[in-house]
Formats: sequence, structure tokens, C-alpha cells
Amino acid sequence: MTVPQGIVYSTRAPDPGYAQVRILGPVSVTDGAGTIGVDRPLERAVLVRLALAGGVPVPDRRLAADLWGDGELSRPVERLRVVVSRLRTALGAHGGTVLRTPAGYRTTMVVGDLLAAEATADRLQAAQRAGRYAEVGAAADQARRLWRGPALADLLWAPYAAVEAARLDAWRLELTVTGLEAALRLGSGLECLREMSILAGEHPLHEPLARLHALALYRAGRQVDALDRLRVVRLTLAEQFGAALAPETVDLEVRILRHDPTLHPARPTVKPSGPAYSTVQRITRYRDVATLAHRFRRPEPGF
Repeated sequence: MTVPQGIVYSTRAPDPGYAQVRILGPVSVTDGAGTIGVDRPLERAVLVRLALAGGVPVPDRRLAADLWGDGELSRPVERLRVVVSRLRTALGAHGGTVLRTPAGYRTTMVVGDLLAAEATADRLQAAQRAGRYAEVGAAADQARRLWRGPALADLLWAPYAAVEAARLDAWRLELTVTGLEAALRLGSGLECLREMSILAGEHPLHEPLARLHALALYRAGRQVDALDRLRVVRLTLAEQFGAALAPETVDLEVRILRHDPTLHPARPTVKPSGPAYSTVQRITRYRDVATLAHRFRRPEPGF
């Protein structure tokens, strides 16, 4: 897999005893001995922001804007110095992981649960390429279990955290859809219909999920419901955004109308030859969709 420019981490999760941040839920800082009490929200926000930069220094003005917004700040460098000092104190023996460099602050601490999720997503991709859909489903489920709730749930007041939380939770949904599609490929659509229905209600404009749900309904002998599911998406997109369905969705709709025999389950082959509306092939690492990471890595001119 080609790794695009963006957040760059090690491909291996840290050892259990290594101090790390966890962000797939309320933020926590842990090491082999247990939880490290970083109780102040601002200190937690600084640590997460630096950890997401993957060891690259974050310029002072960029860090201040990500914490307090882009408005004019009074003495941002001095304010950051105070916050970082309190953060180091809270980290205790691990205070030395937060460093000052000429380019800004950086940390050697990593985001452990995100690393673990990305490593699992790599295994998911390898299994998908080989057509091993039982492994795809297992990997998707393993990655999803790393979430302890909505990502960065206690830091949503910080501008950068709100953006990253939305991105992380969108990735969580993609992993869920991937697992459901793998189950559908293995002929387990009926068992997944209830979960698909709940997700479809929560994300009514998510077209890959709508296609998957419609296909499962069709395979369950509910052609009218399948077509109605796609019709609702079509109308909602047109009314709210003036947008049309994706070509993959239109193609599925036509095939359902024609009772295309290839829509029924088939034994998975070694090399997948699934329909054009496949979702699995789009699932990569979180950093592959984190385009905002450009600003996390590159000092801005004049900062």
C-alpha cells in the first residue's frame, strides 16, 4: 500500500509498558503501571495534538490556533509555556517525552490505540486482496473494538480535536461497513440485517452503507424494500444537496430491478471479483484519509 503524505507513524504499536496516549474514546494516558493522571483538559489537548504530529515539531502559532482558534491571542508563546510546564508535571517520570525544539514543541509519545487500529487495517487489506473474507470480518471487528466510545470525546471543544474526532468516527463507520460486507460475501446477510438497518437509520446518506443494506434486503427476498432504500437516498440527496446518486448506486438499482443473478451469494474466490459497489477496497489506514495532517507535519512559513 502506498502511504500518502500525512501523519506518519511506526507500523508497530508500542509495547504495553511504553507511555502512550489513547484517543479512540475519552483521552487517557497510560504506561505499564496504569493510567497517568493528566487531569486538566488543556494539558490533555496539547499532548494529543503533539502525539498526532508523529514526532514532528508543531510551531507555536499553529499549536495555539489548534487549541484556541485562529483569532488573535494574547501572548500565545507564554501561554503555551505555562501549559506545557503543567503537562510535564502531570506526566511525572514521563515528562521528558514533551520536548522543546527551535521549530516548536514535539513529543515522543505515540497514539497507541490508533497505531493498533491502523496495523489491524493493514491486515484487513491483505486479507481482502487475497479474498479471505472471514479474516476481513475478524480484522474489522478487532479494529472496531479498540474504540471505547466517540473518539476524543472529552476534547471536542478544541478546534483540531473536533475535526479529528469526526474523521476518526467516520473511519470507525467504514470499518463497520467493511465487516458487514465481508459477512454478506460469506452469505451471512440475514444475520446482519438488523445492524445494517440501525446504521442506515443513523447515517441515511452514506451511500456505500445504503448499497450494502439494499443488497442484503434483496438477498433476503425483499426487492421492494431494497429499491425503496435506494429511492430514499436518491430523494434525500436531491432535496438537501441537489446531488445525484453515485454511479455504483445507480448500477445496483438497475441490477436489482433486473434480478441480476450475480447479486446472489457466490463462493468467494482467491482473488475477489466483487461488484463495482464494493466497500472493502476503500478501507485503508486512518492517515490515508486524514488530509488535514499536512498541517500537522509541515511548519507554516513565518511560524
